[in-house]
Amino acid sequence: MLTKYGLPEEVIFCKKCVISNQRPSPSPEHRKKDAKIPTAGFGTDGICNACRFYEYKNTQIDWNDREKQLRELLDKHRRNDGRFDIVIPGSGGKDSIFVAHTLKYKYNMHPLTVTWAPHMYTDIGWKNHQNWLRAGFDNILITPNPKVHAILTRLAFENLVNPFQPFIIGQKNAAPRVALQYGIPLVMYGENQAEHQASGNLESALNPLMDPAHFTIESEKDILYYGGVPLKELSRHGISPADMYFYIPILRSQAEEAKIQVHYMSYYHKWSPQENYYYAKEHTGFESNPDGRS
Repeated sequence: MLTKYGLPEEVIFCKKCVISNQRPSPSPEHRKKDAKIPTAGFGTDGICNACRFYEYKNTQIDWNDREKQLRELLDKHRRNDGRFDIVIPGSGGKDSIFVAHTLKYKYNMHPLTVTWAPHMYTDIGWKNHQNWLRAGFDNILITPNPKVHAILTRLAFENLVNPFQPFIIGQKNAAPRVALQYGIPLVMYGENQAEHQASGNLESALNPLMDPAHFTIESEKDILYYGGVPLKELSRHGISPADMYFYIPILRSQAEEAKIQVHYMSYYHKWSPQENYYYAKEHTGFESNPDGRS
């Protein structure tokens, strides 16, 4: 059998859920053209790490202690001079609404929300985004060059069968770049995807911090791939280096000098997408798609 990207030849499904060993885990997607993709890990009992972590967080984690850690983190970064003290990336979906609203109104932070615009807004998506901001939030909306984004999307589909890749890269890079520009060291994402995609072990799911390898590069000479094409070769497709500003991660040295840390709210709060939906609906009038999911 011919496999790509180092995926296992034998397909195995978890004995408790529908995850297979073909499901990719989070990784810096634009570092190498043919990098082996880490996939969902399984124990000898046939149970995936996502199910294993679900049991762990329901039985082993002291959530009162985790909240104490959150308060200590926020107290360390809280500012009283009117400046923003935390960057919260989000689209105005249920999860980003929950994170931003909770941190502002429960923990008295002064957040700057950052949105990496989708290639095309749906009517309900735009409405929820605006209702989120009207609940009391400043926002930087980064809309990538539609022509450039379209080309990158086509390349990602043709070469990787993954048209979502350019959007994912922007999601990871936009908030740290804004944090660097505005001098805000603390960035708070919602859920750590490693909690349900952990490969090999659960170490990454037990870490409150995003690995800097996901949002930084060591040097401007690092070779980056977009849609399977090296950055320097994108000019053949009509894309200049200047067009790629928001797609390129900040330097590791810049992040270290600015003391930028990217945290996951799901480490500090027992994460429940369903509860986040009810919270967002109550506090911002969040609406689900009336036509259901596409």
